Amino acid sequence: MHSKNFLLYLALLFSFTFLVSCDDDDDDTPPEPTNTEIITSGEWKGDKVLLNSIDVANIPGIGANANTFQTLRLTFKEDNTYNAIFEANGQEQNFEGTWEFNSDESAITVESLGELDIKTFTPDNLDLTTSINPSNINLIGEILGIDPRLIAVFTGGNDVQAEMRFVR
Repeated sequence: MHSKNFLLYLALLFSFTFLVSCDDDDDDTPPEPTNTEIITSGEWKGDKVLLNSIDVANIPGIGANANTFQTLRLTFKEDNTYNAIFEANGQEQNFEGTWEFNSDESAITVESLGELDIKTFTPDNLDLTTSINPSNINLIGEILGIDPRLIAVFTGGNDVQAEMRFVR
């Protein structure tokens, strides 16, 4: 009888130890943030612009103004509005508008710029690409703080493949 009680107590002890030591199966890791949460989680800073795969800093007549893009501070908001602030020709410029992801979040439509393809998107890097036709080249000239005719000369008046790189 004594050994039966001992085995019963031993079994209860192991059961209790097993129950106390087991984690529940729920993971305590937070869910991955959504793309909307990532893009709206802070300010993006202009890093580099490529026109037809060439860094604008290396284009004669344009490169001297490449740092204008680096003054760009872009904030996407959860209400699908954005604010872009940059300095051009010593003056602070401010643009506001709306933005939205396309259905598979491979592109973003930004009022004033149209649809921009997302090349790279991480919590710290956002690289956007687009083709800009000559009739819209004025906006790129304004962002870069240069005469748009210089871009037209560089591109021969053809569409420009633009890549804008942003960092946190």
